[in-house]
Amino acid sequence: MRSNGKDFHFPPLINGLDFFVSAITSLAAEGGPAPRELKYATLHLQSAAETLFKARLEMHRPDLVWTNSTEYDEAKHQSGDFNSCGIKVAIKRLNALADDEGIITLKTTLDPANDDLKKLGDLRNRIMHFGWSDSTVAVQARTLPVLTLLFDFVRQDVLPYAVDWEAERQMDEVRGQLKHLTDFVTQRQNSISHQLAGHEHSTVACRSCGQYAVVLDGGASDLECFFCGKAYGTGEEAAWEFTGEDQYTTIKQGGNGFATCHTCAASAIVIVRTLGFPTADSYICFGCGSGWEGICDWCGSGGYIVLDTDMCDDCYEIRLDNF
Repeated sequence: MRSNGKDFHFPPLINGLDFFVSAITSLAAEGGPAPRELKYATLHLQSAAETLFKARLEMHRPDLVWTNSTEYDEAKHQSGDFNSCGIKVAIKRLNALADDEGIITLKTTLDPANDDLKKLGDLRNRIMHFGWSDSTVAVQARTLPVLTLLFDFVRQDVLPYAVDWEAERQMDEVRGQLKHLTDFVTQRQNSISHQLAGHEHSTVACRSCGQYAVVLDGGASDLECFFCGKAYGTGEEAAWEFTGEDQYTTIKQGGNGFATCHTCAASAIVIVRTLGFPTADSYICFGCGSGWEGICDWCGSGGYIVLDTDMCDDCYEIRLDNF
């Protein structure tokens, strides 16, 4: 056994990359990770994200890692006796250094409100505090955007400024494993492409895996994600789950249900983004997949809104007939 006093030595960057290597090695395991491996892969990926963003801050100035940088104390910093900032604050500070002050250069686009980072953080919290049940495929797919973001960030904005060659060796491990995981998702997407073809404007992203693979049209009573297999039940049940709300609680507290669809009469029109229009909001009925221009303020249903009015074309015609 070694006893040179350096058996346990993980400076910030090496520590973050070690979490990164651990996470991606498990996620990219041949045949898919075992449940326990998947749990720790998720926890370690979240730890990697937080540690790597803060490691880049520390490269510039260690006090920026503190929640309140004005209270920085070197002795406490070295002993770890302080409260450090979270991911959102770390990203904001990196952007401020790059954009506002021009002190550092960031080639990677970092958004403190990044939805993929938020969803990973939510998943980590559920696992840590409550436990969680989902499919292996869903979790693997959910982690891929964060893996890709961290890979680009380390490659472009961290390694060029690192002095420890161990960091480059660790990234070589990540490079080898990332391809396997990327190939897995690509292959899975290719295998379901025929099921999505022609339904692009009524296909929404799954709440579990994040892939655009839930096809709404056809009036299916049991909606499911073609990518990971998550079941959503009826269109109306899926509409409530997609908005993250509970129907009983919402109505009891005086809230409203969803607008009604003229095509299928289901109260299930939700504002979402689709495979066909991933960058713009669409009004889609989860009961049949019909798309609408908006919600009519007069009848409360989805419809084709008449220009410069708040009415659907049916209500507009009725009002014209009354004149």
